[in-house]
Amino acid sequence: MKTLLLILTISIGILFPFTHSFSFLIKYLLMIMLFFSFLKMEVKKSDLIKNHYYLLFANLFIPTIFYFGFSFSGNLQLAQIAFITAIAPTAIASPVIINLLNGKIEFTVISILLTNFAVAFLLPFLIPTILNNSSTVSFSDVLLPVAEVFWFHFFLSLIIKRYFGSIKNKLVGFNSYLFYILVLNINLGTSKASYYIREEMSFGDLIIYQIAIVSLILCILSFYNWKMDCSKNLKMEGPNL
Repeated sequence: MKTLLLILTISIGILFPFTHSFSFLIKYLLMIMLFFSFLKMEVKKSDLIKNHYYLLFANLFIPTIFYFGFSFSGNLQLAQIAFITAIAPTAIASPVIINLLNGKIEFTVISILLTNFAVAFLLPFLIPTILNNSSTVSFSDVLLPVAEVFWFHFFLSLIIKRYFGSIKNKLVGFNSYLFYILVLNINLGTSKASYYIREEMSFGDLIIYQIAIVSLILCILSFYNWKMDCSKNLKMEGPNL
């Protein structure tokens, strides 16, 4: 039933993007989901394992391969798009997904910190080269949006767990409603993307289809690679990062 609901909300968002004007709510709904997910988490130093470094390496290696592959074939625009798409660090929404799957939230939180810091450090050097112009991206451009959504709720959850145990026990019960907030967020996101592609993008149809195919290949490759890299007890967490 939940799978059908996800397919339905994505389809509605793509075909009928009437909720795009409410896309500003995505950030705030994500903050709510992260907060309740963090309440179920207990992070320790021992949670940082070698698999995190495998994922970081893949996060940097895969976009490089795609960039040079498309560049040598003469399609520089697609090479740039593939690189920007593939180098995106672990999504800050991943703890929500793993929470809904009853996985190890700690693994995804550490992955977020590691990959976001690494990408934020490297992008200011890579973007001018990749785009072949004077475009600049600063460390803060990448990290501040993540910090805004991530850090406050992370530390708030730690404070509540440490000093307000009874409140924490009551709040954890709200995790049962997170899936429906996720469904709403997915609809808002797909609606916004569909509206943007229809109304504001100047790309031709061919490049849009190429972007879709490359994105699908990147997803499959990343899923397979991370599934192979992660140990048996992390088969759920790795592919969902």
